[in-house]
Amino acid sequence: MSTDETADLLRAVTETLVEIGFDEGELAEAGEDWKLRAELGLSSVETTELQLALKQRFAVTVDLWDQDDYTLGRLAELIAEQRSGS
Repeated sequence: MSTDETADLLRAVTETLVEIGFDEGELAEAGEDWKLRAELGLSSVETTELQLALKQRFAVTVDLWDQDDYTLGRLAELIAEQRSGS
């Protein structure tokens, strides 16, 4: 995945988080190494909303209930992998 693709997907993931109610200002400070639960504090409801929003927006299924607390960057990578069929 190119740097441009990564940046575009990170932006799209951030926009999706804003759509489900996260503060745009806080997300503007978030780096790609920020974890969904540890740094952003996703609740179980927000996790479910994000998972559904990702499916709608990107036509991908990402299991956010996995043991991993995904970073924003890893989430963008997972989306790219699924979209490319990897």
